[in-house]
Order: sequence, then C-alpha cells, then structure tokens
Amino acid sequence: MTTLGVIPDHDPFQRLRVKRFLMAGLVYATAIGVKGLYVHQGLLDWRPWLGISAGILVFNAVIYAILRSGRNERLRDPSITGVQMVAACVFMTLSLYYVSGARGALLLLYLILLMFGVFRLRNWQFTTVGVLAMGCYGAVVALLMHTRPWAIDPREEVLQLIALAVMVPCGGFFAGYVDGLRRQLKRQQIELQRARERAHDLSVLDPLTGLSNRPTVINAVAEEVRRGLRLGQPLSVVMVDLDGFKAINREYGHDTGDVVLRRVADALRDKLRAIDTVGRYGGEEFLVALPDVAESEALEWAETLCQRVSGCRFQDLAPTIRLSASVGVASLKDDDDTWTLIGRARAAADAAHEAGGDRVVTPGGA
Repeated sequence: MTTLGVIPDHDPFQRLRVKRFLMAGLVYATAIGVKGLYVHQGLLDWRPWLGISAGILVFNAVIYAILRSGRNERLRDPSITGVQMVAACVFMTLSLYYVSGARGALLLLYLILLMFGVFRLRNWQFTTVGVLAMGCYGAVVALLMHTRPWAIDPREEVLQLIALAVMVPCGGFFAGYVDGLRRQLKRQQIELQRARERAHDLSVLDPLTGLSNRPTVINAVAEEVRRGLRLGQPLSVVMVDLDGFKAINREYGHDTGDVVLRRVADALRDKLRAIDTVGRYGGEEFLVALPDVAESEALEWAETLCQRVSGCRFQDLAPTIRLSASVGVASLKDDDDTWTLIGRARAAADAAHEAGGDRVVTPGGA
C-alpha cells in the first residue's frame, strides 16, 4: 500500500526522494501564498503572480511524474536536486523582479529553498547554485535600476545582496559537512553489509575449503530426506574419506595437507549439479547429497570421483604425494531418517577403507 498512492513504498530510496520533493513542494506552496499576500498588498501585479505560480505547478508536476515513473533512476542524480535548485532560482528571481518592495521577505524563502540542496548537493555544487542565485539577484537589482529605479532602494538591495553572499558559503559549508556524513554513513553501511556476509559465511561454510560446514550439510541432507520421503523421490548420499591423509600431514606438514583438502574440495564442487550439496563432514571426510539420484547413478558418479581423486598429482607441493579415496554410497529407504542414511554411507566408506581404499562401496557391499 502507499500513502494515498502519492508516496511509493516499493523502494525506500524512491520513497525518500518523493518525501523530500513533497517537502520542497510545501515550501513552494508557502511561497505562492506569501506572494499572494504581496498581490493583496499591492506590491505585486496579479498577472506575473499567476504566471509564476502556474510555472511552479507545471514544473513540479513534471518532476513528480518523473519520480513516480522511476525514470529518475536512470539519471546520474536520481533526486533531480540540481535541476530543482536551478528552477527554484529562476522562479524566485522572476518573483523578485516583479515585486515593487519588501524583497527581503522573499529572500528568506530563497534561502529556505537553497537549504534543500544541503541534503543532496556537495560543497562545490551547492556553492555553484548559490553563486547562480547571487548572480540572478544582482541581475534583478541592476535591471530594476535601469527599468524601474523608483521600485528599489539601492542601499537596501546592496545590503541584502551582501547578506545573501554571506549565507551562500555558510550553506556550502553545511552542504559539505552533510555530504561527508552521508559518505561516511554509506561506507559504514557497506562495511556492515560485508561483515554480515562474512558472519553468514562463517556460520554456514567451512573456512578452509569454502564448502558447506558440517551442520549446514547435515541440515541439507535432512531437508532432502524429508522431501524424498514425502514425494517418494530417490536420494543418494555419498561419504568420501581420503586415504592416507593423516600420513600426508605428518610427512609434508599441515599447510600441504590444507592445500590438498582445498583441491579435493574443488574437484567435488566441479562435479555437482545446482541442486546437489557437498560439505566437509570431518577432518578429511566429505558428505555429498544427490537429490533425485538413484543408487546406480550415484555409484557411477562416485566411481568417477574416486578415479579423479586417485589421478590427482601435486607436483607443485611434492611429487611423491599420492591420494585416493574410500567412498561409501547409500540411497534413501522408506524407514530411513537423516542419521540412519548418513550412518549407512559412513559404514560403507569405512568398509571401503578396510578393503584397502581407492574404491566405492554400498551398504552390504564389498
């Protein structure tokens, strides 16, 4: 839902932009009302007041339509702040030209509109708009001195121009300060997001191999067991135990052993489909869940993996390293739960290891 359909709620950034636009629109409405008082007091002819007011309404209607359509997101400045600031300068400059007195009150509205630039503009951008505003006001004073000198007091106008010249750099300072805070907040948000991603990775991934950690892969197997039993679909689980890995650690060191584990993990990852799950189950043990795969297909998959592991060479680490795997394959039965299925795959891997390793075994097989 939206607030009367005026403010979008599908995108928080667009919502904020429209809210800022509506705040500026409220200032515009106030300015139109104040200039209406000028008309009432005889300080402004109704025709330029009506023309300027119509221009303000049309311009803001166009900006609102762009914001609500989402086309603004293609722009370099999605808030369209710069365009709105320049337009505000133009409308206020026209108003200052046509009034015949009390321009100081309109200058206050001028400053209020300029303050909206603090939210989005950088220091130099705000200063540029401020210099434009001073130039426009100076042009109004110069033009009036030639066309309607009786409508102005030069001393008063010069003082007001000086006051505006003082306010612009002050506004630029605040714009720069707010821009710095905004950039700092953005950096902190990015760092926080990265920290959350790292925390999530640490909670679900094995830090050495980048595979799912033990709790995560067990949960994945449990989910597939529930799905398989509910839908009557096949599920195979593969336990991979590296033969002689402890000897590699003893002879070549744990750093070399870590590299071996990472390469085996890469080999496992490369053989998976998108729906498969692999995780590090123990020190040198890996658990693989193969949904919608019957035992015969799982055996073929495991045989290929076993050959790939035994064919690995580690010339860059130590030419004499040889690696093989004892692999157990178990398929889901009607009376299985998560742990009985994993237990049967583990028992099959143990049987493969006891038979000399470098082979694939199913429960009850040899």
